[in-house]
Amino acid sequence: MIRKILLVDNDQILQLALKRKLAAFEEEFQVVQAVDGFDALKKLEKAAFSLICTELMMPRMDGIGLINHVRTKYPDIPIIVISGMKKSDIPDIEQVQQMVAYLEKPFRETELPELIRTVLRKEAKEGIMNNVSPTMFLQLMEMEGKTCTIRMLDNGSDEGGILYLKDGQLLDARVGKYKGIKAATRVFFWDDVTVFLRHDCPFMENMVNSPVQTIIMAALVAKDEHADSTTAAREAANQNSEGAENLSLDELKKFIIQELGGMSGVGAIAGESSMIAVNSKLAMLGKSSGLGVFKAAYIEGQDGRTALLVPGNPPARMDVTSECPVEELLRKLKARA
Repeated sequence: MIRKILLVDNDQILQLALKRKLAAFEEEFQVVQAVDGFDALKKLEKAAFSLICTELMMPRMDGIGLINHVRTKYPDIPIIVISGMKKSDIPDIEQVQQMVAYLEKPFRETELPELIRTVLRKEAKEGIMNNVSPTMFLQLMEMEGKTCTIRMLDNGSDEGGILYLKDGQLLDARVGKYKGIKAATRVFFWDDVTVFLRHDCPFMENMVNSPVQTIIMAALVAKDEHADSTTAAREAANQNSEGAENLSLDELKKFIIQELGGMSGVGAIAGESSMIAVNSKLAMLGKSSGLGVFKAAYIEGQDGRTALLVPGNPPARMDVTSECPVEELLRKLKARA
């Protein structure tokens, strides 16, 4: 599986130039772009990254804020700073333990690819193994009393994590925002992974305090429960579909124009695969509570934006503003056959 590099910079011209230059190495790593620290944090929660390359001067959350957050939440991810500021002008920049290099703009076009490849080689110093069962691999590491740092990438998703073993004992793990035993349990949900191995382990406290076999058993139980709940959610979603006709995006738009006389206050309408789980849970809630078939939901985001969710395959999300008669639209959606 191809490892991911997170490139964080609000300079769109530089982003484009770097992405084109780094495209020559697409068989070795994939570049994911973020426009500032907040954007980077969202991407860090959703996928596994082997390296962060960040500018320091950015709007909203700058590079220093991002580095401080990464040091706390993702201390295993190395950082390359790319900045127009002189290194000598940044107080305490040398104290950033995760920083592997500081590039002052402008820099040679070969410099960044060379640094990235060096970092990735170090991450897999003792080798790369493809199509590995994490359960069998970690059982073997425990049985042989290995001391190592293991980065795993799930071949079935964007998830990935890092595990630390000392003399066969699992000390700590991180998968996305999860740490310790919760992260270790998540690893055993995966069936097939790519392993990047180093035969060393930094000094740390034991945050797991449990044998690998015990964690595996707990993960198997949790995995079975998750499978059962997923099956129930699908059944509820299917029953929901039978109770109310799922509209296509074009049909939904025509429905709104017909019922409201126009699209005033209604913005973009798009299918949202990421909302399938939410759609299923709302369908299950309607069934289990006796409220009836789920036909629409009102969503208010933390950023103040509002939207309606309408069941479908995938569910449809429509952005709405204060000009939209939301209550009337909800009543119309509820009353539809």
